[in-house]
Amino acid sequence: MNTSDLPAEEIRVVEFAEADAEEISELFRQVWPLALEYPMHWRKKRMYAPAKIIREMRSGYHYFGSRLQGKIVGVYKAVITDKGLYGEHQTVRPECRTSGLASAMYIQFAEYGRQHGCQRNYCNILVGQEVGERLMKKFGFTPWGKPYEQAKGMLVQMYERPLVP
Repeated sequence: MNTSDLPAEEIRVVEFAEADAEEISELFRQVWPLALEYPMHWRKKRMYAPAKIIREMRSGYHYFGSRLQGKIVGVYKAVITDKGLYGEHQTVRPECRTSGLASAMYIQFAEYGRQHGCQRNYCNILVGQEVGERLMKKFGFTPWGKPYEQAKGMLVQMYERPLVP
C-alpha cells in the first residue's frame, strides 16, 4: 500500500458499520502490539473483539476511518458526551502513518462535532508522545486540566478544541 501521495483533504473518512467490526478488530490486533510507548496491559486492552466493537456501536460510539485499496487502514472512535465530542483509540497501519490519514481524521472529528452541535472536541494524548502532541498543536487543541493516570503507569493529558466561535 502506497499512501505517500494522498493529501489529508483527499482522504475520505467514513463512518463504519457493525459489518466492519471484524476488520476493525483485525486492525487493532495488528497495530496495538506495535505501540510500544504504551504499557502492555493497555495495548492488550485496546485489541477489541468484534463483539465489543458492535456493543459500543449500539451504545452510542461511532467508529470512523478510512480504507485504502478496499482495506481499513485507520480508525478512531468517538462518542457525544455532555462535554462535547470525545475521540479515542486512533489506530493507523504503520505503512500509512505519514500519509495524512491521522490529520484527515482530526479534520473529520471537528466537522462531525460541529454537525452535531458539540461545543468542543476532546481526547487524551499520552504524555511525551511526540506525534500526538504535534497533532494537538497542529489542530488547535490545548491542554485541558492536569495530566492524569488513565491506566496504571500511563500518564495522559486531556486536550480540548473549541468548535464554536
